[in-house]
Amino acid sequence: MNLKTGIAASIGAALCFTIMDAFVKSLGHIGTGELTFFRGLIGLAFLPVLAHFSRTPVFSGKNRLLLLLRGLFGGSGIIFVFLSIQGLTLGDASILTQLSAFFMCILSPLFLKEQWPSHVLPGLIMITAGTFLVLQIWNYSAFNVYALYGLAGAVCSAAAYITIGLLGEKGGHSDIEIIFYFQLCSMLLGGILTASDFVLPSGIEWLWIGGMSFSALAAQMLLTWAYQHTHSLVVSFTMYTGVLFHVWFGWILWDETLTLYSEIGGVLILAGSAFLLLLKQKVSSRI
Repeated sequence: MNLKTGIAASIGAALCFTIMDAFVKSLGHIGTGELTFFRGLIGLAFLPVLAHFSRTPVFSGKNRLLLLLRGLFGGSGIIFVFLSIQGLTLGDASILTQLSAFFMCILSPLFLKEQWPSHVLPGLIMITAGTFLVLQIWNYSAFNVYALYGLAGAVCSAAAYITIGLLGEKGGHSDIEIIFYFQLCSMLLGGILTASDFVLPSGIEWLWIGGMSFSALAAQMLLTWAYQHTHSLVVSFTMYTGVLFHVWFGWILWDETLTLYSEIGGVLILAGSAFLLLLKQKVSSRI
């Protein structure tokens, strides 16, 4: 494995995901369902190109229900994340997305062949405390529905990762096949959500939508490449640079700043997530 290539690819993926979210925030006047629809549609249009270069069978014909669930959870997660971006700073939205590690910890023993050690508790406590600080649940004016959207997005992301883990256990599925179901379900869910109030974009809005979709596709390609070139634990840690990118973009483009609660809570969430990743690696190495 090429460590430098893997790290560079994962940082590039984190940057591309940040660019995607920045485009989403810039297109706040367009419905979330519509943005999700276009993201899925444009991604689908370019999958044949990816399939050509991957030189692997695309459709296995197996486990279609599980593939569909992966797509539904992933598409729902995108919708909730896009909704949270509209009402939160980019930094806070990104921090809440990292909670997927917390929900993975809860769901993995139930659905995957993974058993967490008893000393997982410190990581869970750090993440829980950090979440309370970011959400400021004691402050009614600070705690809003957009924060709940961020939490829902993290839950859906964790569920999507669980289904990917199940597909990995069964084997025989290419990355392109998994991405296909994700893009298809994103398009369908977005279309259903916006069916009654679809507004055709115009002018420069098409450029922003294209930028959103292409940056998302580039992020997925870079992330897949990163996992192929270095250890998954290294990729997971490096992807945390996305939080820093989100904070920078929010500050530069919208003059956003994190509150002290978000800063402390973000550190706790990231530290707790990193702790869980290390434990997960230890558990996986024993299986």
